[in-house]
Amino acid sequence: MIETEKYKNHSIMIRNGNYSIFWIRGKDFFNFDVTQTLAEKSRKSDKDALEVMFYLENKRWPKEGELENYNKTDVKTYVGDGFTIYEENGEYEIRIEKDHGGPVFYPITKELKEKALKSPRDGYEVAIYAETGGWPPKDPDENSRKFIRKHPKLILINPELKQKLFSKEEYEHLVKLAKELQEKEKAEEREKEEIRENPEFILWVSEKKRNMFSEEEINRLEALAKEKIKVRKKKIRKRCGIFIAIIAILIGSLYSYYKITNRNAFEEMYNSYFNILPISSIERMGQIKPIPLNDRQLDIIKLYYKEKVDNSNIEFTLVNFDDRKKINFYSSTLIDEGVYLDISYVYDMNQHTLENDVSFRGENVPRVKDDQKQTRELLEKYNVSKEYLQEKSDKLLDTVLKDWKRYSGSSYSKDNMGRLTIEKDEFLK
Repeated sequence: MIETEKYKNHSIMIRNGNYSIFWIRGKDFFNFDVTQTLAEKSRKSDKDALEVMFYLENKRWPKEGELENYNKTDVKTYVGDGFTIYEENGEYEIRIEKDHGGPVFYPITKELKEKALKSPRDGYEVAIYAETGGWPPKDPDENSRKFIRKHPKLILINPELKQKLFSKEEYEHLVKLAKELQEKEKAEEREKEEIRENPEFILWVSEKKRNMFSEEEINRLEALAKEKIKVRKKKIRKRCGIFIAIIAILIGSLYSYYKITNRNAFEEMYNSYFNILPISSIERMGQIKPIPLNDRQLDIIKLYYKEKVDNSNIEFTLVNFDDRKKINFYSSTLIDEGVYLDISYVYDMNQHTLENDVSFRGENVPRVKDDQKQTRELLEKYNVSKEYLQEKSDKLLDTVLKDWKRYSGSSYSKDNMGRLTIEKDEFLK
């Protein structure tokens, strides 16, 4: 559930108990994860808000007189539905928000600026014109058709709804393409899993199969392969017998300690990052994008899968506050233009509970007070069944736990997650 509080100089976003503060100054957008204490200070007054904003931007509190002209700009800003227009020295620029990859900017004329602010439809048309150089079609479904043609696998989501958009011949053609893509991806994934389980194969496979992996994972697999070959050679030598025995004892001792302090798979993942002596830290999983060195000391850690899984993005969040310790992971699936279906798991380290929820977000999903009602309506609108949600949710959980088990050697799995309490919202029961 996401809550947004708007104030004169800034806004506060609250998601799953986590706080962030964001504001706009001219063409610049600022967004910072913050503690509850800082969020509460920013609520007290405009001056307190500016002090917090100054602190977040400059990493220090303001001195006497520094707030006088802080956060002021000569750039005029016009906010529309999903876009912002900037005016500076008689020139205009439109900023269009994107769910992935950040915003994009395009120069526009004064006439286009005036048209964009007339109505949401005019704003949409101007945004399309700025991006493509052409006006959108009169048929509101044409954009959906173009989008599905570019991403055929979307035809398999809510097929009854998608069938109404196309002729019988084109629909059948798109379904065939989607299934072929699925089979190709499954075959590639099977090959990739075989190589991951036997990293030595990466040294001998064809260039085509090497291209299935990112450069980072190839480097990791090659390192693992060389290490395995090295270990195999050492085992042949009698002189290393004592050394191997000592290592085995140490690993066994560390593993025993590790199992005692972690009652389930999610505590393993969480503690692998924050423990003093981490074992197989989660951010070093081959599936995870590297994180900047400066971000590793933060109390809120964001981790992202390098590649989509089942046509969905997977993201982790690790929260390490004194009163709140959580690990959250969720999948985000694009089901329509500007509409994402999110399935999340949140494990509370203090309560030992695992919450499983469903929600929607995106530029075409309005913010409402009753999130449950909105979710129910959108599930009906896009004909998303409970069986699909349960299957998607189970696939996410199974993927994450399998990847973790494969990387860390964990004894836990989807069928044996350890000691915890699972709580599901009404859409997943």
